[in-house]
Amino acid sequence: MNTHKSSRDLPQTLFSIIMILALLCCAIWILQPFLLSVLWAGLIVIAIWPLFTHVQRRLDGQRGYAITLMMLFLTMIFVLPMVFSAGVMSLALEQIMHWLMRLDTSHLPTFDFLERVPVVGSHLHDKWLHLINHDTATFIASLKPWAMKLVMLMTKELTHFGSLFINGLLMLVACAVFFLHGQTIARGLRQFAFRVARERGDHAVLLAGKTVQAVAMGVVLTAVIQAAFAGLGMALCHIPSSALLTGIIFMLCLMQLGPFIIMLPAVIWLFYNGQQWSGVLLVIWMVVACSLDNILKPLLIKRGADISLLLIMAGVIGGMLTWGMIGLMVGPVLLAVSWKLLSTWVEEAEYQPDVAKELL
Repeated sequence: MNTHKSSRDLPQTLFSIIMILALLCCAIWILQPFLLSVLWAGLIVIAIWPLFTHVQRRLDGQRGYAITLMMLFLTMIFVLPMVFSAGVMSLALEQIMHWLMRLDTSHLPTFDFLERVPVVGSHLHDKWLHLINHDTATFIASLKPWAMKLVMLMTKELTHFGSLFINGLLMLVACAVFFLHGQTIARGLRQFAFRVARERGDHAVLLAGKTVQAVAMGVVLTAVIQAAFAGLGMALCHIPSSALLTGIIFMLCLMQLGPFIIMLPAVIWLFYNGQQWSGVLLVIWMVVACSLDNILKPLLIKRGADISLLLIMAGVIGGMLTWGMIGLMVGPVLLAVSWKLLSTWVEEAEYQPDVAKELL
């Protein structure tokens, strides 16, 4: 009896899979220094692609001018704040080092404002003056290690700013490439997903794009509006360093913490300095700024993608805690796509429950 021998035996199949995996691992290893910047750029371009197409239409379809405007916009949004923050931190580091080199009792603050604090203010002020005038050596010896730790921490953060700046430049280059060849890249991704999982894969790619745009519209745009509104209120009330505080509020809003953490001390500072009317105005401003999150975010997210708001928020917070700022986009995309694929797969089952055997 003649036996039919398969043209592809098991060892050949295994070696083929091993070779393909080895090539993929080597390619990822080589591209590893650029993966974070490319992923960052991809999420940003997907998020602002509707804005890019709108700008291109307003410029009569001139793609080059539209790309130039979008790159200038991204530079102002991402690169300039990093340079400004690094400059402020380096200046503060220089001042701390200068203060440490000539640290003595003549350079320690007396904190005279403590005398105006009711009940305990005078006692605290007397204790502080006694500490810096009579226990000077002990106080300075205990203060210097903590100041040096602060200097080391700020120096470490400055090195992080350097790597973040390099990644930001690589991100801008990748954004320019994506703007130029975005439609071709999107078509290739959809074709690859269709090759892997047919219609389900194509649907997953489209869902991922809609989720990124929904998160950008809901979370990021809400954070921008909240921070701008809160910063305007603090500027009107003449809060010192309101521009820097606005940037901090924007980061807190991205982390879903809101502007309350910064605006409440600003309100206390106004009342403490006797500016009651400005304090009342900033209290009202703070309530409105904190309420914008509950109004804008659900509307913008539901408008961008028909996905559960709870799922999006879990992805935003969990992604940021796991991967940092880039997890703000990656987290909800992974959760939304995984949930949609799982629910579609479950719904395809031909299952008819027995009404007589219901669990509940």
